[in-house]
Amino acid sequence: MAEGVVGWLILKLGDALTNEAVEHAYSFFGVEGCALKGLFREMRDVKRELESIQAFLRAAERFRGTDVATAAFVRQIRSLAYEIDDVIAECSFRLGEEPDGMFLFKAVRRIRQIKIWYRLAERLRDTKASLKDAAERRGRYELKGFERGTWFPGSGSSKWRCSGSMQFKKEEDLVGVKKEKDFLLEWVKDKSDQRNMIASVLGMGGIGKTTLAAHVYSVAKNDFDTCAWITVSQRYEVDDLLRQTVREFRKNDRRKDFPEDVDVTDYRSLPDIICSYLKNKRYILVLDDVWNVNVLFDSKDTFLGGNGRIIITSRIYEVARLAPESNIIHLQPLQERDAQYLFYKEAFWKCKDMICPHGVEHWAKLFVEKCNGLPIAIVCIGRLLSFRVTSYMEWEKVYRDIEMRLCHNPIMDMNIILQVSLEDLPHTIRNCFLYCCLYPENYVMQRKSLVRLWVAEGFVENIGQGTLEEMAEDYLTELIHRCLLVVVKRNDSGCVCEVQMHDILRVLALSKAHEENFGSVYNPLKTDLIREARRVSTESGDIAQVAENAPHLRSLLIFQNSFTSASLRSLSSINKLLSVLNLQDSSIKQLPKEVFDLFNLRFLGLRRTNIASLPRSVGRLKNLLVLDAWKCKIMKLPAEVTKLRKLTHLIITAKPVLSSLQFVPSVGVPAPTNICSLMSLQTLLLMEASAEVVRCIGALVELRTFRISKVQGCHCKNLFEAISNMAHLTRLGIQAADNQEMVHLNALQPPPFLQKLFLLGALSKESLPDFFSSLGNLKNITFLRLVGSRLDKDTFSCLKGLQWLVKLQLYDAYSGNTMLFTAESFPNLRVLKIRGGPHLKEIKIERGAMMSLVDLKLLLCPQLKMLPDGIENLITLEELTLDHTAEELVERVRWRKEMSISHVQRVYVGFIRNGELAFERII
Repeated sequence: MAEGVVGWLILKLGDALTNEAVEHAYSFFGVEGCALKGLFREMRDVKRELESIQAFLRAAERFRGTDVATAAFVRQIRSLAYEIDDVIAECSFRLGEEPDGMFLFKAVRRIRQIKIWYRLAERLRDTKASLKDAAERRGRYELKGFERGTWFPGSGSSKWRCSGSMQFKKEEDLVGVKKEKDFLLEWVKDKSDQRNMIASVLGMGGIGKTTLAAHVYSVAKNDFDTCAWITVSQRYEVDDLLRQTVREFRKNDRRKDFPEDVDVTDYRSLPDIICSYLKNKRYILVLDDVWNVNVLFDSKDTFLGGNGRIIITSRIYEVARLAPESNIIHLQPLQERDAQYLFYKEAFWKCKDMICPHGVEHWAKLFVEKCNGLPIAIVCIGRLLSFRVTSYMEWEKVYRDIEMRLCHNPIMDMNIILQVSLEDLPHTIRNCFLYCCLYPENYVMQRKSLVRLWVAEGFVENIGQGTLEEMAEDYLTELIHRCLLVVVKRNDSGCVCEVQMHDILRVLALSKAHEENFGSVYNPLKTDLIREARRVSTESGDIAQVAENAPHLRSLLIFQNSFTSASLRSLSSINKLLSVLNLQDSSIKQLPKEVFDLFNLRFLGLRRTNIASLPRSVGRLKNLLVLDAWKCKIMKLPAEVTKLRKLTHLIITAKPVLSSLQFVPSVGVPAPTNICSLMSLQTLLLMEASAEVVRCIGALVELRTFRISKVQGCHCKNLFEAISNMAHLTRLGIQAADNQEMVHLNALQPPPFLQKLFLLGALSKESLPDFFSSLGNLKNITFLRLVGSRLDKDTFSCLKGLQWLVKLQLYDAYSGNTMLFTAESFPNLRVLKIRGGPHLKEIKIERGAMMSLVDLKLLLCPQLKMLPDGIENLITLEELTLDHTAEELVERVRWRKEMSISHVQRVYVGFIRNGELAFERII
């Protein structure tokens, strides 16, 4: 996969060369400008050489496993590419150094740097010569036996957007395991035998163990008092397992009576706490991917005393035997008919009846045979072929390539099959895929953070008119389509929110990443594994040790709760060329000053940390693209933030902790003076309004996400005129200064691509008809949240034109006593949440209204004594939640006296326990 390294490096060289003219303009002396000119000239020459090599590498990658000379050449090119990257990184770092002091001191420093520019240029010349020598030894980019028309892995790239998941949960996606599924579901739901608690699903990796368990768990979990899914994996710790179990049981507790004051750090007490909690409760627990029988022996007294169901999945027979012999489900490879069905389902998903087209039946049969009934292999090959032209010759090429890799191997090697799917990816998407393996096993990755990291790493090519983040989301979609990432969660509009990497794919990717020196996961017992790594992730150990053992480190992803400021200081002092530092969810309270000497830093992740302030020296991070301090404790930004002219995402929010049932929005920070100079910003939240800010904010024309708080009536005209300049805006939030402040929407013209709108504050009644009429013309608007809007029956009717809405939230927004949903209103609405209606006594739903509604929540409406009139017409409704409505209504629902909701699958009622809002499922 040297092509991926070279492609990424070409992008970095292009980025570096865009700064050439700027750096010349800032040169103090002509001699320095001459030195810089020579350095950039060498960069251009090297870039051209790499572009020539790149096409060759696309073919060379295919022969690397069978041609020793090619493999050696690929390794050499990769090594030389990293040497070039070192030069670019040092050049960027040196250009970022701007010491304080008198003009003379700065001039002396610049003169000293002239030697550095000459040294770096000479180093590039030597590397360029080595590239040419290597190519000449390889026959000037010719491959022995290479023929015109050979299939090039990576030559194609699909852009279709239908997503799939390896971890199927829908019944129609379970293939060949109906008998096993029915047995497991019947056993799970059997309440008569409380002693028969354990069942196991046994089979090889990729056979579908997790898929089957996930389906049963998804179907049955709502019938239990609590549930937990724990992925154990090879390197588990008992205390970590118990802590995770506590979190899952507490999160999924139907009765909400799990003790809130449990100290998860005191793991010795956790077994007794869990055991006491599970007493007299029905629960379901899945222990996924168990490798050691001690997992249950170490904690059996914790779980085996209750009335529960424990499902274990494992690749090891001894582990499966923890269950009675009658409860062991041994999954086997799919039978030919089922294997063919699954293959057709994936390869011909675009065909109406998933029928194999005429002319490729022969190859389809051979592909199914090659997969030997292994679902993960069938799905990967099927998806791979779905991107290809359905022709005899094209399928023959793919088959011959796979067959070549399996030569003299009578047993199907799953990694080889997966590798074919991996190597078909374009180089940029390969890098993105390898990056995901640096996350911990079964880690749930957030889409937005992931794509921003890919951009910061330089993986994303700038083509077309969209942003790099939008292109990165296309990469993510393609990885999902190819079953290389699993969708964990989608929002109500169907957009992917969270993804996971399958553990088998992660093992393959980690091996590749280590082989290519792309990245490694830090193991304190095997520090040599990160010696050449460019990217390192760590869950444990001292990050100072990471710094000492990874001299080429460029990116550090930390997945641990605590580390010392001293260790971070050591890291920043040793690894000065860091470009990514992600500390999210750590307990760190202050960043050492050495962090702000990392002039190459492009991503600084402080999400959900305890950081309370940023120093003025943050302005030295001139290359920073992302400053993510979401839900931190920062309440003020230094003015020097406005020096970060490359910044694309500035995210600073805090969430007040108040013991109130009312909706409490996030709070922002005062906007630094000259915030509007950050012309590259795409995300800006959450800033406080001021007269200066609302006058100039319209200059930020690249914004996609914008939220502003403390808006006063006098701000509205200038603010809304500024928003009209933000033609690319998709998410907008406007929060009034207080509940008494009136927001006049007359001048607000909704941006044409707006998808989500959040309005907090009293809305002027006179402005609502025109505003919501213009909003209704936008087909992209799917989410609307109104807080404190003071709507009445007449103004509420203005919303009925929002036919594209998928989610509507009304928080303390309605002041009338009757709410009417007229026929044919909100045809696409799936989620309606009404929270806070002190005078609301009646809700009427005419036949034909909200015909797509799935989830209805009625909260904090104490005068509401009846269910909505016409709720029986909401035939798509699956879930109803009531909280703080009239007690008589709750009692009728609790005792199932409301026949109008007999079709609703799940009904919850809220109550207060220990000052906290909790929900109980009654249907």
